[in-house]
Amino acid sequence: MKDGRIFKNLFGVSLLVLVLIAGGLSPAAEGPAAGGLSVVTIEKIDGRWTLLRNGQPCFIRGAGGTAYLDALVEAGGNSIRTWSSSREALDKAGEKGLTVCLGLRMAKPRHGADYTNEEMLRKQRERIAEQVVALQDHPALLLWAIGNEVEHEIGPDGRALVWKEIEKIARRIKQIDPNHPVITVIAGAGEKVQEVKEYCPSLDALGINSYGTLPHVPARLERYGWEKPYLITEFGPRGWWEAEKTEWGLPIEDTSTEKSRFYHDVYKAGIDGKPNCLGSYVFLWGNKQEKTHTWFCLFLPDGTPTEMIDTMTFLWTGRWPENRAPQIGRKEVYAVEGVRPYIFRPGEPVWFAVDASDPEGDPMTVDWDLRPDESDNPATGGDWERRVSPIEGAVLSAESVRARIQLPAEGGNYRIFVYVADSSGRAATANLPIRVE
Repeated sequence: MKDGRIFKNLFGVSLLVLVLIAGGLSPAAEGPAAGGLSVVTIEKIDGRWTLLRNGQPCFIRGAGGTAYLDALVEAGGNSIRTWSSSREALDKAGEKGLTVCLGLRMAKPRHGADYTNEEMLRKQRERIAEQVVALQDHPALLLWAIGNEVEHEIGPDGRALVWKEIEKIARRIKQIDPNHPVITVIAGAGEKVQEVKEYCPSLDALGINSYGTLPHVPARLERYGWEKPYLITEFGPRGWWEAEKTEWGLPIEDTSTEKSRFYHDVYKAGIDGKPNCLGSYVFLWGNKQEKTHTWFCLFLPDGTPTEMIDTMTFLWTGRWPENRAPQIGRKEVYAVEGVRPYIFRPGEPVWFAVDASDPEGDPMTVDWDLRPDESDNPATGGDWERRVSPIEGAVLSAESVRARIQLPAEGGNYRIFVYVADSSGRAATANLPIRVE
């Protein structure tokens, strides 16, 4: 970091810019030659928006998360997205030849942030400005992403306050760092797109998180008058809010095979070949608990890659991996015995099965577990959820693709998970939400 770049900014970025200029340094850091920083621009070439990095076209084949970067490179990925600013993430990505859409965290009204509190907003602006000053010269930096779904679950008046604040932050970032585009990330492509267009003219592009409705994004952007480029900053399977439900309201998760097909179809419909799209970030290149520990994850908690990575490899490279993951044929795990679907008596041992196969005919191993189900918890927008552990001793026996599961004596909601792995070390997954009455 150049002398004079790190200091406590008490009077705003305008003072910062003056100090840098007085010290003989411009905010642009004298272009790519200074410290090897990248210069990223967005230009319209042959009728389509194009992201240029150091003058070279760069379509984003990205993933959300900072884990398993070797696997990302092997699959044909070229970028990662973070949800907060991190030099460590930039360093890790840069070592692998990856770029970073770097998140600048904003306080969220749904978590209690008051966007009429000028002192809170001032501190947030200064924190973000300091992060930009500290990281703007990193060669792995691709884009600045202001906030993530900050507007989620608030009304139009509250959103207007958020948009106005994002515009102020965007203008500040561009004063400090003219070498990297600035976006914000919103949930879905509805009427909020029109609001962003009105309130945030300084943004270079728009980041959109979209799952089941991704095929409709290009048409919705056109409907709401968005003329700048866009990125799909999160996409993946149908979300838990979009899935079918059991009769008592639990979301039914797709199998990994259904997810893989869905990834392919929505990528083709909303990302690939779209003239205003700069690329995308698949979610999540890692593992987290969100309704279940498998719903949005391309890896199992122990790091086992799932068959969705095969699909992303094909989408990014045009080639399938030499050895593909197992696949699950039937929609869900099912009870072998003739009992009422999804609902069982307490304390019973019940046989469950899964229809699984391997494309190369490799031998498969099948593991099962039973967990308490908390998919009806109120968390939303990717907020933290407690991990749910398997119930010890619930799997009485397992043979081939069948397992005998001891159901709990205590009534409630549970979920049976199955993991089918082959000799290449990739897995397919499925689960069945059940109710014990």
